[in-house]
Order: sequence, then C-alpha cells, then structure tokens
Amino acid sequence: MTSNKQPFPSNKLPDRPFDAELAEWIRGAALGDQESQKKIYQRIAAQIVRIVRRIVGQDHVDDVVQDFFVTLFAKISQFRFESSFETWVHRMAVNQSLQHLRKASREQERIRQYAGDAAVQSIPKDESSSREDAEVLEIAMNHLSGDQRALLHMKEVEGFGYQQIAEVLGVPEGTVGSRLNKARSELRSALTHLGWEV
Repeated sequence: MTSNKQPFPSNKLPDRPFDAELAEWIRGAALGDQESQKKIYQRIAAQIVRIVRRIVGQDHVDDVVQDFFVTLFAKISQFRFESSFETWVHRMAVNQSLQHLRKASREQERIRQYAGDAAVQSIPKDESSSREDAEVLEIAMNHLSGDQRALLHMKEVEGFGYQQIAEVLGVPEGTVGSRLNKARSELRSALTHLGWEV
C-alpha cells in the first residue's frame, strides 16, 4: 500500500538527514531488490513527474520519467550518502529532462516556430480568463530553452534558493542569478510578443 506521507514539501526541496528506512531502501535498490526500488519509486514519483513535466511538457513526461527511473536504479549504487538524496535525484531528473530536450531539438524548433508565427494570431483579445492566460504563458515558456525553463521552475514553482539551484545544476551560485535574469528577460519578451503587457 502506498504511504500517504508526502516526502517532498510542495514549495521547497528538503535537505534533511537520512532516516534508517530510506538508507535501507537505497542499499537494497543498489543490490537489485525490487521491493526497495518500489518503495523509492513510491516516495519520489510524484515529485519527479512534476519536475519533468515543467521542463519537457506533458506530451513527453511519461517517456522521460520512465528513462529517469531506469537511469536511477542503474546508478543508485553510485550514491554515497554525502548529500541529500532528494537533491541527488532532483539533479538527475533535471539532467534527464535536458538530455531529452537536446535530443528533440528539431521538435523544439517546430514549437518555437509555431509560437512565433501562428500563436499570436490565435490568442483571444480578452485575456481575463485564467485558462487563456495559462495558455499564453505556456506558449511563451516554449520560447525558452530547457535550461531556462528548469531555472524558472526551480525558483518560481519549487521556491528553491540560489544555493539549492546551484547545487542541483552544478554551477556557481553567482551564475544562478545572471541566468535567472536572462530567463526572466526572455520570458517577458516572449509574453510581449504574444500581446501581453508585462
């Protein structure tokens, strides 16, 4: 039976010490124990789906999540208990998502072309509807690179601090701020192009 506990708060990535149960699951999964793998899957699946969806979009989330768990259990023996397991899997999910986007560069170009040429004509003039606003924002987000979408998701949706983002992406903390500023600037430009006043 799946636990009702939510292992990840909705607004931030926890950085907590390991409990004995989680450590046991990780060690068991590294030895190929399917029950341990199942427990880990149940613990992190919802969070991984949310991360991946925000980066690659709904259409590709299932494939990327499946690839993520295959990769996770193939590499879980490399986890050394030197950092938060949640941070480790979050970094892996971001990397898996970005790798997918790089492989699908032609499709991303098609999405950008659609957003640039066709979407402007299809946006209703009445943008008071939250559903319409969400659609416009989604189109604008498709103008951004996968890295930029990942940054905005971690900062604005997950509520991560600069230090946590830097740890996940493996970049200096000072780099996070400049990349976020560029991502926000490009998002504003895309929204303006689609008729929003920002």
